Amino acid sequence: SVYIIAYIRTHFTRLDSLSDDAILRKFRLPRAKILELLQVVKQHLQRATRRNYALSPVVQLLATLHYYAVGSFMEVVSNGLGLSKSSVSKTVTALIPLLLQFMKNILIFPKTPEEIQLANQQFYSIDNISRVIGLIDGTLIPVSSPVVNEPLYICRKGYPAIDVQIVCDHQGMFTDIVAKWPVSTHDSFVWANSAVCQGSEEGDFGDSWLLGDRRYPLRPYLLTPVQHPATIAEERFNQANGRTHSIVESKNVGVLNLGLTCPLFLRFSPKLLFLCG
Repeated sequence: SVYIIAYIRTHFTRLDSLSDDAILRKFRLPRAKILELLQVVKQHLQRATRRNYALSPVVQLLATLHYYAVGSFMEVVSNGLGLSKSSVSKTVTALIPLLLQFMKNILIFPKTPEEIQLANQQFYSIDNISRVIGLIDGTLIPVSSPVVNEPLYICRKGYPAIDVQIVCDHQGMFTDIVAKWPVSTHDSFVWANSAVCQGSEEGDFGDSWLLGDRRYPLRPYLLTPVQHPATIAEERFNQANGRTHSIVESKNVGVLNLGLTCPLFLRFSPKLLFLCG
């Protein structure tokens, strides 16, 4: 009825009825982070309209997050949220530029001495590796077919993709993303041309380092597994490195690879990958 629709659009929020685990599955963000993001964008989502039952800011935000979290058709998303397909489409289209606008304030890599020290302590508590500031990894993400240089973007499985570099903190939250290089680009090249690499080379992060896997070059600011461990200490380091590095593999790259379950014509534009974590 009209009254049910009015209630859904103006009052109902899944945050009130879902458990923390269910929220994480449906929206790929914990409850606290969604509420934090809502405070950032809320004033920009108030619709200046006299039409009845305009979507509330929280419903708009949840519809957009759910769309990118499940990687499905808008019609499927709208049915799951009790909204029309056109409402979800308009909401997602309007909210994407807004979220991208605030992305620089959301993706924060440790820079101040206090932030670096805190990151070092948080990573040390995982597996006793000192002076770690972040975890770095890369993955291939399907995208819409580019107009220029399309062959460079075609992966071995036959669809267009880009090589995305991710840096995350001890909880698996993004602190830096590079999403612009075609799939033909090697991870080491993406890293060498990233802002985090340049900052590391210039000593912006003190004596801290990132943890990477064997695809990355060993540097004073980038630790990778020992290629041929010959001592117990080296074997233990490799084990600790693997356990710590698994955070970025399971929590971040796994979330981004959700796009692989979508039909090819639903692939993301590269700039929209920032919204998937």
